[in-house]
Amino acid sequence: MRFMVFVRSPSPLAALHGDVLRRAGVLLDVGDLVPDACGVSGYWLIDVRDREEAVERIRRIALPACVVEIRQVAVV
Repeated sequence: MRFMVFVRSPSPLAALHGDVLRRAGVLLDVGDLVPDACGVSGYWLIDVRDREEAVERIRRIALPACVVEIRQVAVV
């Protein structure tokens, strides 16, 4: 299953922390988004067994002062 993980933080860190997911073999794509009024956002696109695995993998990454959203990607 594919999940988009959105990270809103005070500074760009999606690419920085993507190495953890890349080494685990679950990272499909990573990037930083254009900053908006709420700060900087980045994303990871990961491929894991289920939502529980997605949550567990993201919990292992130190993301201080960040808001994280995990959304399943619809299969079309």
